[in-house]
Amino acid sequence: MLLYKSLLRPLISYACPVWMAAANNHIKGLERAQNATVRRITCMPWFIRNENIRKDLDLPTIKDFYKQIAEKFYRNIDSSTNTAIINIPSYDPRSNRNRRRPRAELPR
Repeated sequence: MLLYKSLLRPLISYACPVWMAAANNHIKGLERAQNATVRRITCMPWFIRNENIRKDLDLPTIKDFYKQIAEKFYRNIDSSTNTAIINIPSYDPRSNRNRRRPRAELPR
């Protein structure tokens, strides 16, 4: 699992705050890749459910993992002291125009 978390997970989580607005079938494709990789690493037989493997390994789903990273990312942006970031106009995720934006996908 250390190899998965140190080599593969950074590749599939690159720029993941933006992935929050991706179509569900793209996220499911990444989830299938994670499931297949974890199943091979742990040498689990085909009849063991993926959710049981993830629960035993304390491994979140891709969508939950992306959500955790995105929440941390946006929290850091909101509390930033960088003048360039402070000068950016305020962002209202509740605006209907921004419905499919990544930040609008997070719970309020």
